[in-house]
Amino acid sequence: MGDEGIGIVDIGSNGIRFGLVSSLSRHLPVIYEERAPISLLEAQNSDTGKVPIPDKVIDDVIDSLKRFKLLAQQYKIKNVKIVATEATRSAPNSKEFKSKILDATGWEIKELSKADEAEISAMGIIATYFGVEGLVMDMGGGSVELNYIINRPGESEFQKSNSPINLPYGATELKNRLSKEKPHKIFKEIKDKLEESFKNLIPPENIKDKSGYDVYMCGGGLRSLGYLSMSDFESETSKSSKQKATYPIPIINGYGISAKELAGITKRFVPSHDSSASEYEPSVKKLFPNGTPFRIGNRRAELIPASCFFLEALMEVIPLRYVYFCEGGVRQGSCFNIMPESERKKDPFDTFISSHPLQPKYITDKYRDKLVDIIKAALPSVFYDVLDSDELVTETTTKRRPRRLERLLPSLVYLAHWSMSLAKESRPIYAFYLPLSGGALCNAPGITHVDRAIISWCLMYRHYDDSSGDGVEDDVSDIASTMFYSIKKMIPGGKDGRKVCEIIGKFLGFLILCRPINFEQNEGIGISGCDEPSIEFNVHEDDQDNKKTYNIGLSLTTKMGVQTEHSSSQKTPLIKNPIVNKSRKKLEKSFSLGHKIKKGDKKDDKKNGYPRSDINIKILF
Repeated sequence: MGDEGIGIVDIGSNGIRFGLVSSLSRHLPVIYEERAPISLLEAQNSDTGKVPIPDKVIDDVIDSLKRFKLLAQQYKIKNVKIVATEATRSAPNSKEFKSKILDATGWEIKELSKADEAEISAMGIIATYFGVEGLVMDMGGGSVELNYIINRPGESEFQKSNSPINLPYGATELKNRLSKEKPHKIFKEIKDKLEESFKNLIPPENIKDKSGYDVYMCGGGLRSLGYLSMSDFESETSKSSKQKATYPIPIINGYGISAKELAGITKRFVPSHDSSASEYEPSVKKLFPNGTPFRIGNRRAELIPASCFFLEALMEVIPLRYVYFCEGGVRQGSCFNIMPESERKKDPFDTFISSHPLQPKYITDKYRDKLVDIIKAALPSVFYDVLDSDELVTETTTKRRPRRLERLLPSLVYLAHWSMSLAKESRPIYAFYLPLSGGALCNAPGITHVDRAIISWCLMYRHYDDSSGDGVEDDVSDIASTMFYSIKKMIPGGKDGRKVCEIIGKFLGFLILCRPINFEQNEGIGISGCDEPSIEFNVHEDDQDNKKTYNIGLSLTTKMGVQTEHSSSQKTPLIKNPIVNKSRKKLEKSFSLGHKIKKGDKKDDKKNGYPRSDINIKILF
């Protein structure tokens, strides 16, 4: 891991972004970032065509960079890289602009070529996810970059096209053209250019589903569409309430929506490209009479129609299945580009958790791995299938993500310890919020919003012993009703998925109760020179009558030794006691999965991706 901090300045078309990271760890730990609202593209726009960047704007850029330099010095970061994209590249006075900045700040600007910009943008997307397979697209103010990427989890290298697409249809550029030219002519031009350039991109067939490609979108012009679609979300807070809830996780990275749904939302904002349509006149007030959506200011709102216009043209040329939005861009890509190969292979969510200040120092990897092994031995295969039931893999695609639950389990074991020191009544609600927008994991990279919902539900039930008489769901829903019911609907498999998360959370809580610390350690814990308590899960599977039955048996060995002042070794009932017995009774139960499958359906239901199942849990001392 590169322990030296680094600063990146991205001189973009619509703003200048400055960020400092403390190291080149896989999750790119940000210690400071800000944005100067300077649009070089708008500064070059006039009624008569493109003009040089004005001196006043250059002075503003220099003042901002001097501020950035001072901040980097205060954080003791000497290595600062400055990159510039389309607006600098195409400026009539680009050479003079870069020279003045060098003289004033001592910083030399690296001007990215079109191909470099496309590659660095793609790396920025890889940096904020764990495994990317599909198309990647970045829309800035001046240009749009499009490529395909295959970066499988755990691999440092990635496949891409040697002929990435870079077209002059950034949000600001397109907005300016739409106000001067006929929209139907621009629409045809975009489609023609996309059709021509996509032929040279040559994406592999195995990244395309029968419904189309998955696409990962970044850049301000496209991220705004993510926020726009979040604002369109409505969900009832409960069956008995008519109150509507807003989207529960307003974090752009990891947010996803089907391309069909997104097209339905953005269609309302697309300027008409019919040849008989009247002249386009953008108006924020007409577009958003009740005020602009979350994270979309007036200036960005003016660009929404242009972004929607491009998306509609794109979808008429390239079939899209699903859209993922990304925080990553040129800054993150520049860091990923120089990241050590060994670090690139890691899971950013894992490195985020292991380096977090809330991660208890006494929890070792050996202890975590032991609990993970125990839980894995207890989980029927149907649990994995239920939580992956939203990720259909067809015969036409070879895309294979890690099974969601298998990937998240080690992190869940760590996270289950983050709330142990809190007041008992606070633990379930704190754990529920942990991966959400107000929690300590809100800026964790590498996880989708569905992952966040699963983590939230599992961690809430990890504290099933700390609830009031009506259970953790009632406790949390009383405090956070709107958030609770929205998250509830996000978990794959519906009722089945929530039941799986409940059992996983309860397993976590019970195992930590039975095995609360690192027994292999001999200092600082108060337990030494002892026989390890044995906790074993066994799963027996019966398959009959088009239904699977899983009998999960948990056997506990109760012998435990503790060193005391008065005796060299004394047997202490760490497991065989009223505390564990009370918790055991809450965990032992039988339940069924397959609630969405109608009677008469075949065993392997194509919609759910998992069979009907009966689960029986029994704990033996």
